[in-house]
Amino acid sequence: MATQDDAIDRLAEEIGRYLSEHPSAADSAEGIRRWWLLRQRFEEASEQVQQALDLMEAAGQVRKEVLRDGTVIYRAVEPTPSTRQ
Repeated sequence: MATQDDAIDRLAEEIGRYLSEHPSAADSAEGIRRWWLLRQRFEEASEQVQQALDLMEAAGQVRKEVLRDGTVIYRAVEPTPSTRQ
């Protein structure tokens, strides 16, 4: 179970990562909570979602399709007749 000190350490790391990526950033505590942390978590989650999709594609669980406009979508791989039960 994480302690309060662990949670504060993780927040400090997130703020530090944001500042290293945006060295001229400055905001109030409320602005940091509202914008910096939200953006940092969104960017990290975006990377993790892509990694998960890449893993699932490699495992044959999803199929990647590129639409005409370049948008990449993912869909479930339909089971082959031999794998259906």
